[in-house]
Amino acid sequence: MTMEIATRSDPIWVPVIAPVIWAAHFTGCYAWMVLGCGRFRDPIVQQPTAAAITGVTAIALIAITVLFVHGWRRHGYDMPDRPNDDASPEDRTKFMAFTTMLLAGLSWIATLYVGLAAWSIGGCA
Repeated sequence: MTMEIATRSDPIWVPVIAPVIWAAHFTGCYAWMVLGCGRFRDPIVQQPTAAAITGVTAIALIAITVLFVHGWRRHGYDMPDRPNDDASPEDRTKFMAFTTMLLAGLSWIATLYVGLAAWSIGGCA
């Protein structure tokens, strides 16, 4: 198992994917509400607001969950029992996997809150 971890490493940008998904989701929901309910009030955009945001939130949460599971698998299906701060390839891999898990968990919660806020408002007030 140690040899497999040491020979195959993830790119450095993998932990950043989940926050990027959250940021895109936040921006998309905000833009949808601004365009549909703000200055450019469009009756076509107002109707499916809650359904569209629910669908986009579900897709974003699924993608972030996949990233969390990827980090969990790379870490070895367990929480760290010791610090991963040695200079070995195994510790670097576990550190990156744990970072992926933490950022994915934070992004999952943030995406859920954005979706719940937009969904609870429903349509335009």
